[in-house]
Amino acid sequence: MREEWMNEENTPDADVEIEQRLIRALETRPTVRIPADFAARVASQLPERRPIALTPTHYGRKAMVICMVVLGVALLAAFALHGMAVPPAVQVTAWILYAQFLALVVWFGMRGALRKLS
Repeated sequence: MREEWMNEENTPDADVEIEQRLIRALETRPTVRIPADFAARVASQLPERRPIALTPTHYGRKAMVICMVVLGVALLAAFALHGMAVPPAVQVTAWILYAQFLALVVWFGMRGALRKLS
């Protein structure tokens, strides 16, 4: 191959022409042709969807009941200290626990009442 003579076509003018043709070919946008039934054919190849069965877990309700039980035990412990002289910080903490327990009971009761109405 090295011994071959250079063709006369490979002159500098031919290189410029080839380069211009190459640039024109790269700059022109190809025409995109999408068949009319393309979407239907693709959709027919997809597997059929199975319905998703979701079972409610009720994690929030379970956590709320556990918190109410823990809060009830803490309130019983605070009630046992009620007859003794307790520092004000412990007394304020007991009031906060009472308020939280009351809020949880009311919220839990309202959820049940609203569920029965609907």
